[in-house]
Amino acid sequence: MSYKVIARKYRPQTFAEIVGQQHVTRTLANAIESNRVAHAYIFSGVRGVGKTTAARILAKALNCAKGPTTNPDNTCDSCREISAGTSLDVLEIDAASNRGIDQIRELREMVRYAPAASRYKVVILDEAHQLTDEASNALLKTLEEPPERVVFILATTRAEDLVETIKSRAQLFQFRSLTFQEISGQIERIAKSENLKIDPGAVAVLARAAEGSLRDGLSLLEQAMAYAGDTVADAQVRELLGVVAESVLDDLVEAIAAQSAERAFALVHRLIADGQNLQHFCREAIRHFRNLLVARVCGADSELVAAPADERPRLTDHAARFAEEDLTRFFNILLETDDDLRRKPDPRLHLELGLLRLINAQRLAPLEEVLGELRGEPRTAKAAHPASSAPARTAPPAQAVSASSAGAATAVRMAPAPETKASAAPATAPPRPASAAPIPASPPRVVARSVEDAAGGLAAAQLDSIKAALQSSRLLSSFLEHATRCEIEASEFRLFFSTENRALAEMLPREAMERLRTAVQEVVGQPLRVCVKLESGRAGVVRGSELRARFEEDPIVRAMLEKFGGQISKVKRPGEE
Repeated sequence: MSYKVIARKYRPQTFAEIVGQQHVTRTLANAIESNRVAHAYIFSGVRGVGKTTAARILAKALNCAKGPTTNPDNTCDSCREISAGTSLDVLEIDAASNRGIDQIRELREMVRYAPAASRYKVVILDEAHQLTDEASNALLKTLEEPPERVVFILATTRAEDLVETIKSRAQLFQFRSLTFQEISGQIERIAKSENLKIDPGAVAVLARAAEGSLRDGLSLLEQAMAYAGDTVADAQVRELLGVVAESVLDDLVEAIAAQSAERAFALVHRLIADGQNLQHFCREAIRHFRNLLVARVCGADSELVAAPADERPRLTDHAARFAEEDLTRFFNILLETDDDLRRKPDPRLHLELGLLRLINAQRLAPLEEVLGELRGEPRTAKAAHPASSAPARTAPPAQAVSASSAGAATAVRMAPAPETKASAAPATAPPRPASAAPIPASPPRVVARSVEDAAGGLAAAQLDSIKAALQSSRLLSSFLEHATRCEIEASEFRLFFSTENRALAEMLPREAMERLRTAVQEVVGQPLRVCVKLESGRAGVVRGSELRARFEEDPIVRAMLEKFGGQISKVKRPGEE
């Protein structure tokens, strides 16, 4: 008898032997037992997860001499013919090469006749999404009302490409990708049956390289057996598949933890000298940091960690050296680096840049932390870093700061000070001068306050009280935020808007205006009429030099300048070029 590869030799022959698709096998078994077998099924999923195998087992279950049964005996003539692919009543058609309307017309003629020697005539269409639109339309009527004792099974890796009219006429089963544990368990079982000695690390490498496909994993096992013989070592499998050793990933983690760019460059040089594929290394790094992130979040014992038991203590140690936000940042950087390696020339350059980003990623302070410092809040240390070994963080240079002042909202562009490098920014904010005003909890609002107590003007606290009273109304809150200034004069509460906000000034409904009037009356203590006005010409607009002076005195801007070592290069209003 000719040699059979492992994937064919150990192909499941019953529903119970199919790995990881219990939601499909249980449904099909229940349908057979209750005599509710449908006339058309769609089996969808990635390659090598059991779609065609399940279709053949369903054909055997329907046509077994002891059936219909959920456990075909695989010894009767019908079962043996179906397993060998010689049954006249089970037609397995490759839709990728028989995709035209002529082939489907021939198929329609064939299914008109009763089964030759079996109970059911079963038609298995592999890669059914490859059918042309004309062929799919020609199949519709037969698929909807097939002759007696005919079952159609459409296997596809891309169910979304099937026309909706076909999907509406069949039961759709989604075959899932297999987990690391399921594939590694099958590899170990088959290796034991083949009297093959294989290292646990080699099993882990094969299971990860399979990427959810059991057939791919068994094909790789066959390749490893041909390369290494009856004893398969971890190093041999890594050499065969071009997978870096775990020690290389350990060196990468050490370089990142030590923030050593020199060690990162040396690592890339060693990979090139050893003839390693840099993109394969990047993908191994992605896999490793994904395991670290899962171990950090869910614990190293979680089944979500794609690693054997003997590697999990090492993953626990590595994960404990970084915070969850750091591992997330590493993961994203590696994904971007992998995309660069795949799409752009000079892979060494892009890998070195990617590793440098990993080295410097821990120096980036979270935005919330920086804003907290500017507000005077105490800085909290990361729990993941020991106090003795935590490196000083360096905040990135600020590119732009938004602020506001009287008359108009403006943007301040900050440039680094000539004598201060952004990379040398201190880990904590320097002490502010004693004369600096306390930093407010939030940036200044766009509303400018005209405080003229003698003339009945609003105090700042009164305006804040009005805004607080109207906080539940999103419309009124937004309305007040866009006002350029407000004042009280002659029993009127006047809100001024720029000409650019004319539409906003005219859109306030009567009910909202009445609510605003009530809030003003409650805060001020006297009845006032609310008036909405537009700024005339350039009245009320602050000159650029005056705006710059106000921003230079603003406590938030001053704190930002001190924190990031920058200087104000230009002040402009929104919309200005």
